[in-house]
Amino acid sequence: MRLKDFSALCFDMDFTLVNYSLNKFLPMVYDVTAQFLVEKKGYPKTLKHRDESDLKLIRQGLILDKTTHHFLDISSTGEVISAFDGNNFLSHKKILELYPDRRWSYFDTFYKGFECDVATVSHDELPYFFYDSAFVSPVIPVMAKHMKSLSRCESDFSEKCKTLYKDTLESFNFNFHPDNFKRNTGFFFPEMMKNTDLYIDKASPKFKNRLKELKDNGVKLVLVTASHVDYTELLMNYSYGSNWREYFDIVCCRARKPGFFTSSPVSRPFYRWNFKNDSIGNETMPELNCKDIFFEGHWTCVDKWIKCNATRPGRVAYVGDSFKSDIIPTKLFTSWDQMAIVWEGQKYLREKSSEKLDHVNKKVHLEENEEWGSFFGSEKQFTMTAGKLMAHSDIVFSNVESLASLEMDENFESGCFYDFDPYE
Repeated sequence: MRLKDFSALCFDMDFTLVNYSLNKFLPMVYDVTAQFLVEKKGYPKTLKHRDESDLKLIRQGLILDKTTHHFLDISSTGEVISAFDGNNFLSHKKILELYPDRRWSYFDTFYKGFECDVATVSHDELPYFFYDSAFVSPVIPVMAKHMKSLSRCESDFSEKCKTLYKDTLESFNFNFHPDNFKRNTGFFFPEMMKNTDLYIDKASPKFKNRLKELKDNGVKLVLVTASHVDYTELLMNYSYGSNWREYFDIVCCRARKPGFFTSSPVSRPFYRWNFKNDSIGNETMPELNCKDIFFEGHWTCVDKWIKCNATRPGRVAYVGDSFKSDIIPTKLFTSWDQMAIVWEGQKYLREKSSEKLDHVNKKVHLEENEEWGSFFGSEKQFTMTAGKLMAHSDIVFSNVESLASLEMDENFESGCFYDFDPYE
């Protein structure tokens, strides 16, 4: 396929259209999570003191097994590649003792969960948790630090871990709930508003010109984000400028993915954002238009708008980073192609920085995590996430900016990694 073959490109925002400065953002998420647990739940103050070894545990695509209380790296066929108990990485012998044939017992259930809408299933009802984004992967070292302070020999170890899991989930709601931006509550949004320049990179003129070039060539551009309109405004204004809406034909916020792709169209109408009183209108919108911002909705309505308004027939692609919300549901539930953004391809863990963060006054020092190994695994044994990428993505980028380097008539094959080699 080629870019010139598309009649429309639909984009996610966080970690897709908007690039986060990972060396600063990931430690900050650690900090606000630890702050919640210490100040709101009474956990030891030592939880707030992170060091290099803590940060080296951050990696996307890991799983917490709530029955064994281990963090796991799983292969594409269900084998346990690595296991961490909060204190040490388990030996191959120990892994075999806990996981016969090295197979994770919930693998089939977990894989099936990717192929249906499980948005209604509460995380605390599941025997595992998947760290599929940069908003949640930095809590791994926070949880590990507290688990390290507990004794697995104690009879109440399991109950204390369950409490930790419950409190950590509560921290997500406290810090990341979309309504908290307007309320100026939690620790995350106030920090993002205060120091946007620390955590967000500005879009390059080259990429903004590519968006303009696409529009000039008749390609419709659509923004579909799970973020609320106020957070969207903050990030897009900073990254693209106050005229950012001019780059897009349709803007959809609070899409509540994966339901945007997986739910019934009847159950997911669009609503118009009311700018006069900063609220979501009550009237459902059977059709979209270019002048408004819309909420919730369903991909089929966007697809209908594209077909009615495209200057020429062609393919449609969704560009996003989340396995659960973007990559897999796009392929399984839509007629669109899928372009994946995988920030692990940036090899951010190999970068070193002596720059200090104002809000924590700590040095950022991230290195490649040799214990967990590569996010992609190896050519002999793919990780689960790498397997999903190859199965469901038509092209993989480490950064959306790479779209500006892809020539309009350049051919690319399904499943290819465009701007990096995952197994080099």
